[in-house]
Amino acid sequence: MTTWQPPETAPKDRMILASTGWPWPVVAKWSEYQGEWVTAQLEGNLCEGKDDPSFVTEYELTLVGWMELPEVVRG
Repeated sequence: MTTWQPPETAPKDRMILASTGWPWPVVAKWSEYQGEWVTAQLEGNLCEGKDDPSFVTEYELTLVGWMELPEVVRG
């Protein structure tokens, strides 16, 4: 699958690559507890002048589209 699929067809039982309106896709997984999609975005920081990346998680109510994660990531 290489094109964005309709959001209403997104599987809620596994991680997916999601389009949420950002200029880049993000990894997402449905949270049954929250009733929303949880997304992870890489954030770049500096700590004492050195690169210190981290992930930020956010909740999204809706998706614009979705794709399967590449096999190497799902592995």
